[in-house]
Amino acid sequence: MPSHLSRLVFRRLLANEPIVYRGCVRRRQYSSVVRASKSLRPALTPDGVQGLPVQQARSFFNLNIFAKKDERKEADMDPGIDKMMELAKRQRMSARMPPIEDVVLAITQFVTAKRKHRKAMKDTQAQYVLQSLRYYFKAVKEKQDQGEALPHILGPAELRKTAKVLMLEGEPLSAAHTELAALLYEETHAPGQPRLLKTVMIAYVKMLSLTGSTSQARKLVLQWEKDNAASESSSSQIEEVEAENSDLAEQDEMVDYMLDPTSLRAWSIVLQGFALEGNDAEVQNTLARTIESSAISPRVARIMLEYSLRRDDLAGVKHWWDTYRERAMELPSPDIHSATRMGQQLLQVLKWCLARNHLDTGHAIVKEVMTTNPSKAVWDAIFVWAAGTKRSVDEIDRMMTVMEKSNGTISDTAQWRTPDVATMNGLVEYAISNNDPYMAERFIALGRDRNIEPDTQTYVLQMDYRLSVGDVDGALIAYKNLQSMDLSSNEDAKTVNRLVVALCKSQRHDFDTIMNVAGDLSDRRIRFEPDTVSALSLLHLNRDEEHDVVDLLNTHAFHYASGEREQVRSTLVNFCLDPSTSTSQAWQAYNTTRTIFDETPRDVRTELMTSFFTRERTDMGVRVFQHMRMHTRADTIPTVDTYVACFMGLAKLRDIESVEVVHNLLKLDYNITPTTYLRNSLIVAYTACGKGRKAMSFWDDIVASKEGPSYNSIHVALRSCEKSPFGDWRAKDLWQLLRRRNVELDQALWSSYVAALAGNGDNDLAIGTVEEAEAKGELEVDSFLLGSLFAGAGGQVKQTEIEAWGKEKYPEQWAELEKFGEDSDEVGMRAFRIDRRVAP
Repeated sequence: MPSHLSRLVFRRLLANEPIVYRGCVRRRQYSSVVRASKSLRPALTPDGVQGLPVQQARSFFNLNIFAKKDERKEADMDPGIDKMMELAKRQRMSARMPPIEDVVLAITQFVTAKRKHRKAMKDTQAQYVLQSLRYYFKAVKEKQDQGEALPHILGPAELRKTAKVLMLEGEPLSAAHTELAALLYEETHAPGQPRLLKTVMIAYVKMLSLTGSTSQARKLVLQWEKDNAASESSSSQIEEVEAENSDLAEQDEMVDYMLDPTSLRAWSIVLQGFALEGNDAEVQNTLARTIESSAISPRVARIMLEYSLRRDDLAGVKHWWDTYRERAMELPSPDIHSATRMGQQLLQVLKWCLARNHLDTGHAIVKEVMTTNPSKAVWDAIFVWAAGTKRSVDEIDRMMTVMEKSNGTISDTAQWRTPDVATMNGLVEYAISNNDPYMAERFIALGRDRNIEPDTQTYVLQMDYRLSVGDVDGALIAYKNLQSMDLSSNEDAKTVNRLVVALCKSQRHDFDTIMNVAGDLSDRRIRFEPDTVSALSLLHLNRDEEHDVVDLLNTHAFHYASGEREQVRSTLVNFCLDPSTSTSQAWQAYNTTRTIFDETPRDVRTELMTSFFTRERTDMGVRVFQHMRMHTRADTIPTVDTYVACFMGLAKLRDIESVEVVHNLLKLDYNITPTTYLRNSLIVAYTACGKGRKAMSFWDDIVASKEGPSYNSIHVALRSCEKSPFGDWRAKDLWQLLRRRNVELDQALWSSYVAALAGNGDNDLAIGTVEEAEAKGELEVDSFLLGSLFAGAGGQVKQTEIEAWGKEKYPEQWAELEKFGEDSDEVGMRAFRIDRRVAP
């Protein structure tokens, strides 16, 4: 049996899950468990009795064949996050807060889970922890002021663990991380807790230094040294005790600091912060401060070496490489700075020399490290240097032979240096970085000649460079070869994610092929990258598999940082906004987005609402608006602009019921103060729906308001008069008001006014007004004015009269108007294609 099938079988057995194979040709005949489907022909049971038909459908994240189709996976979150999200929602709603015991339990569960799996906090998670701790500390102070006891509190141990989780690396830092560290520092900055304070202080310094606030971190360290000068002498002993009591991963984290006092550890973090900011003056000042307190540690030397590499400082690279190498070799224990780390730093320096064409420097460094008996990791770096300096594969092969012969001088056979698969992978990776897949294949062949078989990393590299050149089928072959390897360390996770995305985008591979690869990732509980989730979501949406999309997002979306969630959300939103997407699919995608991505901001929701208006589905657009209206987030609930966008969209579709629904919601919305801009949109909406008199009531509100009317208000009011019974009377009164107030009457206002006069059938008055104003020099008759007058005329007969007058009186302007072309509606009313739209 193939190895990947063996793994599949054992995974199912260990998880107590059924083994389902959709390709079984005898399943229909012998299955006693059938699924109902009206669209399939009834099947025969083993007894020959006609039974219900069978339709086997693969469910991506639920392999239980007995599950109901409508069952959906619950949102998969880290422990405690759901309670913290509930607290945040109640705070937004000003509702009753949860018991403090529940908040303490949620924080404890979350921190414990993060420490167990050694996973850093996402920015969204840091925000929830920050809100929960703020609520907790506030509640504690209130209880203490009232003299009440608190049986459930977060003690020093829990707060220290929170600070240590905050320092875990692997996620981009945000303002929430820094604020959380600041809160912990403020609440624990008290005498009697030196060990707790040191951990929290280091966490705060690290957050500040890595988020661009290194100057503030420097002030914090100086203040801490001033306050704790007496206890500093015992800090190294405390650090050693912490290292002894930490788990293995924490020992790796403490490795660089076990010989340094706490202040030097903090100063090294500050040094790294200034180096990342590129602040050379502060880097030199902090370095001098560090050297004054102690000798240069390997960590400080490494920070300065990487700083010099980023600045392309050749002299600095030479100096700090020598310093780092000397300090690393002086360490008493090889476990502190292993040969592997030395080889990694050497490889980094040599690659920099190759990229910057500093070959002489690279040759000098290689010659120097070869004077001693270098470790295998150093040899591996030298082989890459040889490949970068155009040594052939055969020459590198001879160098490997030289390395093997040098083992005769080493008595301990465990220390012998022999090329292995790591050596070959380093060479293959360098060839790929230079876009030389041919050389990469030659190095793989060299490994086979030396009886070095490819490992997981080799096939991962093969997949990488094949995907980079668009060879999806070649990457799929490498993936199949990968299935026979040990994948327990999940080295292939990111590359297989890339493969899934490439398969989805290729449009040449069938659904089962894609699901087999994605299913393998799911079975191994590997993290799906945002690109993978986006690609699979589109795949399921195009197949109308809404349940699979929801299950997919519930499984992965709540483990993403805010930027990653936004990436997936944008994919779904763009799918909704795509005109080629059917309305039903767009609505399903919107509902999924609203359910999973509750943080979707107002502008995105408004764009979705407008898109449904464009699809002429006012019911869906209004529903999107109502969802915003019922939301609790301040950045999501509708504003004046949202109401205006909704009214303008409804005006185009002339849906009076929807306009009245939204208007009623506006009346109940205490967050909105009516403005002229908002009332203008109401005039436009009610006018478009044939409710001119109702629309003019808002003009009265505008006139009576403190803000008063704008030019757009005058335009929309005149348009309302144009569509209202006896609107010409209101138009004349309004026009006289404008004259009394000495309002500047431009060409556009004249066009709206004469159209309002003609709107109620009085062509003589409208034509007479135009001729009189032209004679007085108050307006100039152009094609837009004639087109407005023609569009405002009430009835086909009246339009004919306007047309005859215009052709006779202004033949040139009318000929120009006819160039625009015209449209007619269902009752035969015509209108030239001039832009008479008015903004609210």
